Amino acid sequence: MVPEGWKEETLQEITKEKISYGIVQAGPHVDDGVPYIKSSDVGGDIDVNRLQKTAVEIHQKYRRSAVHPDDIVFSLRGNIARTSIVPAELAEANLTQGTARISVNALNDTKFVYYKLASSPILNRINALSKGSTFKEISLEELRKVKLPLPPLPEQRKIAKILATWDKAIATTEKLIAASQQQKKALMQQLLSGKKRLTSPETGQPFEGEWENTLVSTTAKCFSGGTPSRTNDEYYGGTIPWITSGKLNDRFVESVNEYITESGVSNSSAKYVAQGALLIAMYGATAGKVAINRMQSATINQAVLALEVKEAHSNLFLFYLLEKEMEKALTLVQGGQPNLNAAIIKGIKIKLPRLDEQQKIAAVLTAADKEIEVQQAKLAHLKQEKKALMQQLLTGKRRVTIDEMEISS
Repeated sequence: MVPEGWKEETLQEITKEKISYGIVQAGPHVDDGVPYIKSSDVGGDIDVNRLQKTAVEIHQKYRRSAVHPDDIVFSLRGNIARTSIVPAELAEANLTQGTARISVNALNDTKFVYYKLASSPILNRINALSKGSTFKEISLEELRKVKLPLPPLPEQRKIAKILATWDKAIATTEKLIAASQQQKKALMQQLLSGKKRLTSPETGQPFEGEWENTLVSTTAKCFSGGTPSRTNDEYYGGTIPWITSGKLNDRFVESVNEYITESGVSNSSAKYVAQGALLIAMYGATAGKVAINRMQSATINQAVLALEVKEAHSNLFLFYLLEKEMEKALTLVQGGQPNLNAAIIKGIKIKLPRLDEQQKIAAVLTAADKEIEVQQAKLAHLKQEKKALMQQLLTGKRRVTIDEMEISS
């Protein structure tokens, strides 16, 4: 049902030019050519510096799809319905066959239409019209017929302005997170190599002394686990957490996807791992990922190597150190999907300061992590709030107040 004062029009009816796709074959990259936008380039802000370029002659053949500032670019293929607004620096750029240009007319607000196309009801409608199972695609004919409930222009502008404010807050927070992550990376490089020494709380002076050259194997008890037989239902569905390598993406493992029984443990190579132990993924998509187990009485499978760190060392320090070192270890492994093993990891050479310096370094890096976590939580909250606001404003469930100045502008 269309809200009072709104009207429903097709996407083609609100454009000043026919919605069209771009170049069928862009040819090889030409350094001094014309930039073109592929479907993979679409979604939020377009990264102008990453665009490929086509020959001027090819661009001239497809003048119909040349884009102008404030045009909307729409992804027709793959991850369909992603949208971007063309920035000023891409005036006269072009598109590929997998993208469409939507030039909104003067009776409607481009930014509002951009937000409208990203709203759940419209996305659901577009997905329903798309063809293909593994590779989704929507035709221009179907896209042109998509109906949009639209408020009067002043209301469109007001809604777009409100949502743009949230976008700005989200972008600012994302930049803060990126800066904090870069600062933490630089801090890790300095602190974990000994190039920068922190102040000892006991002496009030920088820590001194040479770092000890050693191997990972000397710092911890190292072992991997196993998988109970899938043919025996009695081994699964118990109360014992079973950690697989995919969970190591979490960095701090506090939950699992699957639980096993005591019988499953005793009749397999699955092994219990101590709370606070380091976990390293040896193969698969997460190979080289390092995490800390925060669960009690958990077990691991064969793709995970556990390091139960000795009391003479800080498990948190080794966690940060191995996060850095595993990047190097992966470069030594051949093949498309890298596979590590216990021998490679145990044989990694590391340098360690005294325990008190290890603990101080770990505390500084943990504080940096906490700062990033706070910013990420804020970002998630902003995105959720914006999503809720979009659902209300773009459907007319919540109406905005328009003053006389906004009506006349």
